[in-house]
Amino acid sequence: MSEPGGWNAPDGWGGPTQPPRSPYGQPEQPAGPPPSGSSAPAGSQPPPYGSQPPQYGSQPPPYGSQPPPWGYRPPEVKPGVVPLRPLGLGELLDGAVSVVRRYPRPTLGLAALVSLVTTLLNVLLMLTAFEPFFSLDTAALEQGDTAAFEDAIGGAVIGGALSVVLALLSGAVLTGVLTAVVGKAVLGETVSFGQVWGEVRPLLLRLVGLALLVLLIVYGVLLVAIAVGAVLVAIGGPVLLLIALPLWLAGAAAGVYAYVRLALAPCVLVLERAKIGASLRRSGTLVKGDWWRVFGILLLTAVIGGFVSQIIQIPFAVLGAGSPTALFDPEADVLAARSLIVSSIGAGIAAALVTPFTAGVSALLYVDRRMRAEGLDVALTAAASARP
Repeated sequence: MSEPGGWNAPDGWGGPTQPPRSPYGQPEQPAGPPPSGSSAPAGSQPPPYGSQPPQYGSQPPPYGSQPPPWGYRPPEVKPGVVPLRPLGLGELLDGAVSVVRRYPRPTLGLAALVSLVTTLLNVLLMLTAFEPFFSLDTAALEQGDTAAFEDAIGGAVIGGALSVVLALLSGAVLTGVLTAVVGKAVLGETVSFGQVWGEVRPLLLRLVGLALLVLLIVYGVLLVAIAVGAVLVAIGGPVLLLIALPLWLAGAAAGVYAYVRLALAPCVLVLERAKIGASLRRSGTLVKGDWWRVFGILLLTAVIGGFVSQIIQIPFAVLGAGSPTALFDPEADVLAARSLIVSSIGAGIAAALVTPFTAGVSALLYVDRRMRAEGLDVALTAAASARP
């Protein structure tokens, strides 16, 4: 399922090949003969009943030693931004912030680069989509000719939809790129902008394809439900609305369910070097059995990110604000265009600052799910201990 490289051995970031865990969370010891030098000689008889079992190389505790106190916990291993054990909600959020603080150049630098390209494309797209409003003939509109106005609305809706798709694609690509930084940050390794870019650059086409496929799956389910419900209402009128409304709600719920099941796919693609289809299946496997927890963490992260993003965009919205009728005033074209440009710039800056946090939470959530389901913390602890 995975290609060589990435988070594979010896770091233990490959597929689910980690040692099994006992019910107490510790790795089970492999079955086999005792260590060399301590086994019984060939042909010897088993010890008699009631005798003590042999101690393979172990020494009895010294006389008078005290057991550890009640509630004693061994010191946890934390070579990087998070401890190498299953993580709580606060540790996920704090770990994402720590990634940005410890690695500002690769995180904020890559986010700024992607955001700059996205903002330029978004400005061109929005200006093209809203250009018919700037040249709208208000005299014809006052006389009841609404054909040009309807065409302008249609172009604006298409432009807005394309802008949303562009934002979703850039966010998915940036999440995959920043996941590589988190992979190093978990083990406390140093990483530069060039190293991250060189590692992720061969995967960019896969990330774009993965983002498009997830977008098609999630919104395709919702659009099919909306279309079927609209046909029912058109055929049967308000009577069939009682059937269409639950259908729409079911479509929305199915879209949310699919999004959460596939949310870890970019992390799998980057850290395990998996193909697109394998990444989607692997994400569903990791989320299975813990869907509600993953959903709650992603929802809380989105709320925090959206709140911070709105705060960042408020000054730009005030700066570019104009008259509510600016789009219909032929003399206010420059003001309307400036408002769109300033708003897009504010959205780009907000994305550059917020996306590293949300991407970090998603990547750490992937690590947490693997530690809980596959005992990845054992392999990571061994990898951290083996480092000089």
